[in-house]
This record gives sequence, C-alpha cells and structure tokens, in this order.
Amino acid sequence: MVINRRPPRYPRRGPSCLLVLFVIFGIAVSLYIIQNAEEVRTAIMPTPTSEPTRSATELAVLAEMSRRDGEMAKAIEYYDKAIKLDPTNVEFYIRAIDLLVRENQSQRAVEQGEAATILDPGSDAVWTAVATAYLAEGNRLSDLGDQNGANLQYANSAQAARKAITINPDNATALAYAAGGIILQGDPEKYEQAEIFADDAVRLEPDNPIARYYMATVFTYQGRYTEAMEQYQRGIEADPNDPNLHIGLAYNYYGTGSIPDALLSFEDAIAVDPDNAEAYDGRAYMYLQLGDEPLAEQNALEATRLNPNMARAQGRLGEAYFRQNNYPEAIEALEKAVAMYGRATNLNARFFNMLAQAYIRDDLNNCSLATPLFEQVLSATENELILTAANEGMVECRRASLGTSP
Repeated sequence: MVINRRPPRYPRRGPSCLLVLFVIFGIAVSLYIIQNAEEVRTAIMPTPTSEPTRSATELAVLAEMSRRDGEMAKAIEYYDKAIKLDPTNVEFYIRAIDLLVRENQSQRAVEQGEAATILDPGSDAVWTAVATAYLAEGNRLSDLGDQNGANLQYANSAQAARKAITINPDNATALAYAAGGIILQGDPEKYEQAEIFADDAVRLEPDNPIARYYMATVFTYQGRYTEAMEQYQRGIEADPNDPNLHIGLAYNYYGTGSIPDALLSFEDAIAVDPDNAEAYDGRAYMYLQLGDEPLAEQNALEATRLNPNMARAQGRLGEAYFRQNNYPEAIEALEKAVAMYGRATNLNARFFNMLAQAYIRDDLNNCSLATPLFEQVLSATENELILTAANEGMVECRRASLGTSP
C-alpha cells in the first residue's frame, strides 16, 4: 500500500497568529496614549523638584559671611534678598545701610533708612543708621560740588541723630553723628552746639572711633589743629582700619605745616583702603603744595579713576596739567570740575580762574569762553592773588578783542 503524503509548502502563506496579536496590541496601546496623553506623560516623566528656598535668616548669615570675607557686593545682594523675604526685620535694614555706606551707595542707604524708620520709629539703632546714611549722602553731594544739597543732607543727619538721642540719651554714636551733621554744614554759629554733642559722645564712650572722629572734625573746623590731631590719634588707636581717621589726621598735619607727615598719613589711609579716592586726592593736593606736578598728576589721575564724580579731584588734575603747560588736558579736567561745581564760590574760585586762564593760554580766540568765568571769579572770591589773575585775564581778552594784544 502506498501512502501519498504531500509535504507542506514553505514558507507558509499569510501572517502568523502571533504577529497579528502583536499588531493589535500595539494599536491598542497607541490609542490609549493618544487618548490619555497627559496622564501618561505625568506617569513616565519625573516631577521636577525646585531647589530648596533659603530663609531670610540664612541669607543674612550668608551676608555676614561674605562681609567677613571682604565680598561686600555679595553681602549687599544677600541682604537685599533677605529684606525681600522678610521686609519687617529692621536689623536687616540696619546692617544693609552700614554696607551701603561703606560701598559708597549712599542714595540706596538713605532709601533703606527711610523704610526702616517707618517699620520701627521707636528704635534708636534705626535712627542712628539713618543718620549715617544722610551723612554719607551729604558727603557724596559735597564731592559733586553741590554744597547746598550736601548741607540739607547734613541737617537731615543731625535731625535723625537727635531722634536717636531722644530715645536713648546714652547712644554715643548718635551723639557723634549729631555733631557731624551740624559741623559739616560749615556754619560758625553752630560750632559750639556741635562741640557739646561731640564732647558728650567721647565722655560716654572714650574708645568709640566715630566719637573721636567727629570730635576731631569739630576741632578742625575751629582751627584747633593740635587738639584735632590728638583726637584722630585716639580714634586710630581704637580702630586703625578706618581710613577716614588717617585722612583727617593728614589734613591736620598739613594745617600745622607738616606736609611730609601729611603724606605719610595719606599713605596709611591707602594701606587700609587701597581704593580710597579721597586719600589719593589728598596726596595730589600735597604734591601740588610741594611743586611736584608729575606726582600730583599721578595721584589726581588715580583719584578721578576711583571716583570720577569728585569735583575737587578733577580740579587738582586740571591744576597739575596747567602747571605743566598742558593746556588742552587741563581744560578737559577743569571743565569737568567747573561743570560739577556749577558756580564759582570762595572755595572753588581757583578752578574757575584756572580754566579761564587755560582757555586764553591755549588760544586767545577762546576769550568768549574765558570772560564769563573771570566775571564769576571776580564776584565770588576775596583772594587777592586770584582776583589779580582774573583781572589780568580780563585785560588780556579786551586787548585781544581790540587787536592790540602783544
């Protein structure tokens, strides 16, 4: 018997059952994902976690650590963030004001101070901080040549300090700031009052460098240079790292005729604060007195680099150029100084006169620019040397206009 078996055909025709099942499963999954896209995305993708937010207190700690490390800009930034998180903590404002004053940001310091007084008007520490902010703003305006604006801020400082004293009569620093706010206005009728405040400050805290500084400032304004120097030296003993004490001592050495000692004290100020524009300006002034114009120029350039808005530093730079017969650069620097001062006074008339002289020495065709400056000088000062120079300049310009100039 023959069995006729036919072998199967290879490959088989049509899809296998398993493949069909996989296709059906894939289509089903795709439809589910399309219909439930958000749920699937949430299940598959991990939820992002934000970095932990620091508290205001932690930010304040970081600010103090930055301050300790000399990173003042970072410390201010941390206090800004701390105040934003906790705008009711007046201690943050007080510490921020101190940093802002040290970093020559007096306008912001005043803003922070005024905000703090609204939060806690019964705190003598707040009013003391406000007093130093106003003093710093007054100094900034004085550097710009705006003495009227500066005097207003000094008066504000004295008023804020008095409020602190009313709350706490034993606040020696507030007493010192009251003396400073009064004496810096330059009104001789108020000198006695300023001395009373300063005397009370040093009596309460003999080792308070701020009290010593303003006691010395009062004596300086009264022309009592030897007594002022003693106070500055006592202040330096209490805080040798305060450049203002070294600068004040330097100017009093100059007042007693000792320019070499003055230069050494300015050096001490720069040693503790290498970016102190006032110290470089003081050195420039000393070198002008010694007739060393190149060194005066060098120091004035550094002062103006560090603080372009210091009118007297621009004036000293212009004077250094003028004395070296470099009239174009003298004009450039003196124009900046005169623009900041705005008008001639007994204190700044020399710069107005020097600019006018530089104009006509550079070119007699500049008499139209020089003559109005000479006129301001003649009505602003009683200094005989400056008056004589201004009159001679006026005569020279008249001759030039008549074509009779030699």
